Amino acid sequence: MSTINPLFVDSTKPIGDKVVTNVELLAVSLQPGESLFFELTDEFGFEQKYEMKKLETKKSVKYTTEVWLKYQHPIHYRFLVVAEGAEVQTSAMRDICAGHIISEKWEPCAAGEFVKSKKSKRKSTQSVTVAQPKDKNAAPVIKATAAKPLCEPHILSQIKSLFDDLL
Repeated sequence: MSTINPLFVDSTKPIGDKVVTNVELLAVSLQPGESLFFELTDEFGFEQKYEMKKLETKKSVKYTTEVWLKYQHPIHYRFLVVAEGAEVQTSAMRDICAGHIISEKWEPCAAGEFVKSKKSKRKSTQSVTVAQPKDKNAAPVIKATAAKPLCEPHILSQIKSLFDDLL
């Protein structure tokens, strides 16, 4: 019984347990000074980046990294090529449920899609405040402020998840 059948291990693992996910990207070539990153966003919107390492064999060259994820929980991910701190190329954003492996071939997205994905990631932090005037007959004054809300959805779940990771 020196080897364990991975199907048996998967079938007994409850959803939500932590697993090591091996991430690999094939058919990518980097220029000198460029780095490859795996960027993921979990179900709570927590974003993480992992640098990928080059692994050369006689048959192929691939980039790999290992990530701890909650088994069968949804994530969004993409691959980034970064040079001098700026994103040069990116793959399209993908959605999956976390498992033991993510293996893909490099497919950079078109320039228009790259711009769209960068704009969609920015959150608007502008909120609208309605001030009631002292005179009851006057119209209310609407002010736009750049404040963030005090309570974001799922913040307690995010904190709990972070503590679970530490323990």
